[in-house]
Amino acid sequence: MHVENYVETKCFFTGSWDDDENSIKVWILESLNEDEDVEYPKQISEYKVDGDVTEIKFTNKTSIAVSTSDGNVRLLEISAYNRQTPLREIFSWEKLHSFGEELCSCTTLDTLEGDIATVGEDGNINILSSRRGEVTRSIKGADSCSLHSICFLKHNEVITGNLRGHMKIWDLRSSDNKPAASFLLAGDELAATCIINHPTQPHFILAGSESGSLAVWDIRMNSFPSSLLKAHAAGVTEMQFHPENPNKLLTSSLSGELWDWNMEAMTKCSKTSENWMPLEDKNAMSVNALMPPLHKAINTIHCDKGRILCGADNEALYLIKNFKY
Repeated sequence: MHVENYVETKCFFTGSWDDDENSIKVWILESLNEDEDVEYPKQISEYKVDGDVTEIKFTNKTSIAVSTSDGNVRLLEISAYNRQTPLREIFSWEKLHSFGEELCSCTTLDTLEGDIATVGEDGNINILSSRRGEVTRSIKGADSCSLHSICFLKHNEVITGNLRGHMKIWDLRSSDNKPAASFLLAGDELAATCIINHPTQPHFILAGSESGSLAVWDIRMNSFPSSLLKAHAAGVTEMQFHPENPNKLLTSSLSGELWDWNMEAMTKCSKTSENWMPLEDKNAMSVNALMPPLHKAINTIHCDKGRILCGADNEALYLIKNFKY
């Protein structure tokens, strides 16, 4: 799920999974009458896809990259002038991920200024150009098991995490298909479910694990995480820094928790010492629960200014308004 990047956010996208026929839906938030402050989501168009939707991310203000469980990626565009117009396909990359003739899931993707990086169950990495519709780089057999997370560190560098918690950094300029660095997220071989970097200090990397823990480390120091910050009761599904305030981190989990972290203590510590604060206990930072635990997995979140949207396994969407950032 992703919210568009406008001053007054009114439009958002959702992707479905495990339906008889899955789709990307475009929604608009509107008040039923002008006097009301309450906004209700209204579906304005639907784009049907084969397979489950595994990720949606913006490539620019009007285009989204969508990955699906049949190994495909699509670039879809919504009209900047008429939001009622259905999504239009710009490019489609078919069978990006497969085991020979057998299709497998494109598990997730990341975007950076028009470039798209995809990973899949086949352990392959693909770099796509949303401007030209080409596969600009493909690393076959990047991993021996399913890749579940990828993050651009910069234009020519990505980091991946696999099902066993192996993390690898790839230099996309290098002609050989060997990682520039590799290390283990933790000693107990738990999957790296999501990876992001700090918006203003991109050398700081955060990874969420299937145990619900968070790891933070500085790739300049090669001080890869030796301990994890105990966090959620179950796997971390998504993390996002607030686009207006890099000291605010939002995390969601399979345990139905949605948390807001105040990262200021970490960043202050990092300016005076070689690393961020010791990763021992989440109580060292201010952590707020933004809603009561759902007891159903929250599988996606997105925040934009004072609004937070999340989608859960109970097939409901939740909108949090007036979030103080």
